[in-house]
Amino acid sequence: MIRTLAAYAPPPLRRALSGLWLDIKSLPTRRAGDPWSVIHNVGNGDHYAIGLQAVGWLKTYAGLKPGDAVLDIGCGTGRMARHLTDHPYVGFDLSKAAIGMCKRRHPQLTFIHLDVWNGDYNRGGAIAEDKVVFPASTASVDVAFAMSVFTHMRFAAMSHYLKEAARTLKPGGRFAFTAFSPRMAENPLFDFQDYDATSSVVDPRSPERAIAHALHALNHAIKDAGLTVLSVHKGNWAPPADYDGGQDLWVVTKA
Repeated sequence: MIRTLAAYAPPPLRRALSGLWLDIKSLPTRRAGDPWSVIHNVGNGDHYAIGLQAVGWLKTYAGLKPGDAVLDIGCGTGRMARHLTDHPYVGFDLSKAAIGMCKRRHPQLTFIHLDVWNGDYNRGGAIAEDKVVFPASTASVDVAFAMSVFTHMRFAAMSHYLKEAARTLKPGGRFAFTAFSPRMAENPLFDFQDYDATSSVVDPRSPERAIAHALHALNHAIKDAGLTVLSVHKGNWAPPADYDGGQDLWVVTKA
């Protein structure tokens, strides 16, 4: 019943109902202190284990080392932050509730709320996505990352985020992000439909629900931001996959 209602509800209510369904399913295995998805739904799965897995990707593919300064773009409820408490860390998110949870759980880290507009997550946001200034000084970050962020952003906004990430990176710094990069595949988990010249979406009524960006356009945006691709890893949303993530993982660097 909850899942059926969620499918037809407006985005904010749909995410809350989907989060409630995830919370109910998680009850048998919940860890003490795990955030409730009904408050801010960041997706399915074990909060602790998924965060640990994603930090492992940073170490394996983005060269994260002890002591590196990190910038968590779209930190959500702190899935990765809880595993980065020994790093100089700044995380920001458009969800005030999520940032409040992070501050209570990890007071030793820096979390910042930015009231950014997003069609699926924050329709009342006061800051346009292509006007955001990341809360980090120029050339101050060793490793920046945006996990499951560009999959909910239109192309122009994503391009701006790439430029802001480049601004904050030190020379040689790395930026890891996940995206849907359409490719020929059998039985894809997402049925993407053409949306505009650069992107395709699962739900044209609510584009930010899940967005895929054309490979040529994404490569152009990376280059235009002054970044260079180090590696791309195919996620299991569309086989064949070559790493254990659900979305495609890109690692780019600032020369």
